[in-house]
Amino acid sequence: MSVETRQSHTLAGWTEMFAGFERNLDQWLARLVELGPESAPQHAEPIALQGFEERLKRLQTYLDRAEANAEQALAPLTTEIQSLRQWLEKLNSARSRFDWPRENPLQFRDSA
Repeated sequence: MSVETRQSHTLAGWTEMFAGFERNLDQWLARLVELGPESAPQHAEPIALQGFEERLKRLQTYLDRAEANAEQALAPLTTEIQSLRQWLEKLNSARSRFDWPRENPLQFRDSA
């Protein structure tokens, strides 16, 4: 998959998500208009905003925790990758010093 394709899929996902936010906001605003200014509770907006802010804080906490977990998982993997690279370099060095026979090893068997 090309970078442009991945970016377009990512962009499409974000576009869909924001379209959903917009639909929800439109529905919420439509309900407020239906209620009218005299019947709408005066504290409805701060409560809604407070709930949104609480959910946003929880989401940020989850994201922070996920980032910390990813960093913890990355450290040992990085160490292992470095160890494997060193081992591979040593293996390649040993192979280059070894002069492998170019003939078929079966040629050396005694035919008797």
